[in-house]
Amino acid sequence: MNFAYLNPDIHSVSQYERINRTEPCISYDARLIYLISGELTYTLGGKSKAKLGPGMLLYIPAGCEYSLRAKYFRAVVIAFDLTDKFSHIPCPAPSPVSEYDSTLCRASEDTAPFDKPILLEDVEAMRDSFIKLNNIFTSAEGSYLAEISANLKLIMLKIAEHSDKNALPASMVENLDSYIRDNVHDEISNTELGAIFGYHPFYISKMLKDRKGITLHQYVISYRIKCAMRLLECTDRAIADIADDTGFTDASYFTKTFKAQFGMTPKEYRNKFKNDFI
Repeated sequence: MNFAYLNPDIHSVSQYERINRTEPCISYDARLIYLISGELTYTLGGKSKAKLGPGMLLYIPAGCEYSLRAKYFRAVVIAFDLTDKFSHIPCPAPSPVSEYDSTLCRASEDTAPFDKPILLEDVEAMRDSFIKLNNIFTSAEGSYLAEISANLKLIMLKIAEHSDKNALPASMVENLDSYIRDNVHDEISNTELGAIFGYHPFYISKMLKDRKGITLHQYVISYRIKCAMRLLECTDRAIADIADDTGFTDASYFTKTFKAQFGMTPKEYRNKFKNDFI
């Protein structure tokens, strides 16, 4: 799935302690509800009731029917569009189901997995992030909307990761290996890889960090270093030529990167294997 479209357009960030609207309604934009304390009872799409407890997060896409009820709760609610496509048009307030005008819905195509409701049950670690976003919105200082949008984008990527643990399958990693191997001589950017493989570069990097312990940038550098090691061990080519052939911008950057990883310069590493030369 491609997350390059994500550019949250923020409408409001608020803390709520009571429900002002209990009848079923439909929102024209998307909603994130993070419950800090208490309990919420909700329904989605007219289906059976469910509970939202502390440390739980509910994402409601634009155009989805929902209702909320509670006796006591404290929650941060973010109203936003996934993209800035509608930023020039004021967003209407949620409508009762009978008054909803689907032509005003701000949902966009090809926004999976955010085209359906998502419930995350154990995200207590996000609590401070949501409180911080509420404080930033309340202060309204400087470029606060841009700051909230950037932070919300990272939250949405985490939501996507939690909602689809298999979003980056083994075949994807194999294809990534193949592409890096075939293009090791050229400059390879995170943005380029994201566009080629149909994933947001932040997402690829985060998934690689979780699965292999390194970021996307480190993954590319690691492969280049491996290629350089083989050339150092098996040839007597100049260090500068090896650096150029394995995609490093210059010999000094190659030497610095190599030494940071192995504790020795490329020349010192080669000398270690000099008896292997024929």
